[in-house]
Amino acid sequence: MKSRIAIGEQLTSCLVLLLLTVVFTGCGGPSAPPPSESQKSEIAQKSVEAFIASAKKKPKSAAQELSVLMESLDAYASEYEGPYIELRDSAKELLSLYQSSAAKDKIQAQLDVLKQKAAALSSASS
Repeated sequence: MKSRIAIGEQLTSCLVLLLLTVVFTGCGGPSAPPPSESQKSEIAQKSVEAFIASAKKKPKSAAQELSVLMESLDAYASEYEGPYIELRDSAKELLSLYQSSAAKDKIQAQLDVLKQKAAALSSASS
């Protein structure tokens, strides 16, 4: 049962990455418009929120899931800069906390920072 759940989580992560790839590569030919600011921020925000929800349910697998999310956040930061750099940097800090086996309260505080940075994307794109 647990392996089915883990496979489901991996599949969800892969689907999110696939969606991000499709959106950012402009799949659909030259007639496809680039994603709007609100679309970019919405996708990033939902990805971060999904990670945070998963990290709270399964803290032991959070570092691995965050590594996958970091790939997308790195792409956002290099492509769109601005608030996406702050979001990526917050995620990097969280990853270092997971890797150093930091206390739960420090991890929770950084999860809150990451959530705030993701929420700020929607106000920055308005």
